[in-house]
Amino acid sequence: MSKRTKIILLAVLVLLILLSGAYLYYTLSMKERTNERSEAVALAVSKAQLTETGRADKWVWGEDSIFWVVQGSTAAGEQQYVWLQYTQEGKPAEGKSAVRIMPAAGTISREDMWNRLETELPDADLIRMLPGFYNKQYVWQIFYEQAGERYYRFYSLTDGRAIDEPFLLPGW
Repeated sequence: MSKRTKIILLAVLVLLILLSGAYLYYTLSMKERTNERSEAVALAVSKAQLTETGRADKWVWGEDSIFWVVQGSTAAGEQQYVWLQYTQEGKPAEGKSAVRIMPAAGTISREDMWNRLETELPDADLIRMLPGFYNKQYVWQIFYEQAGERYYRFYSLTDGRAIDEPFLLPGW
């Protein structure tokens, strides 16, 4: 085996080791988040009798507003949002309002809200949209960039009206 072949094989081996290490690091670092999501989906299925689930989004706004919002459907085919409140320690909250079930019928869909925002904010770069709970109401939380600034804005999940003024993120 020539010296050049040995160097190539060694370089390939080092590259494979580095890629394996990066994959292992990513998998281990995401394990807690993946487990938390799986537990939230299982809780939503049991509390709302969901037969199918779709999106599951973690929503955090302040110290007391941590929710997992799971979208799914019942055996009757009814689409629902299930709002699961969590504690700072990452455990499901206790109490009557810890689990909230809301039919998706009569709400503004993600696609409709996204299309509305593209029309309302044509020069903005829409980054993320999450269902949330803000000022004691169900909302779409919009994260966007406009003219070099980044903002959060809230819209009612039920009728799409804007809630409060946009929050400008400092330092952008």
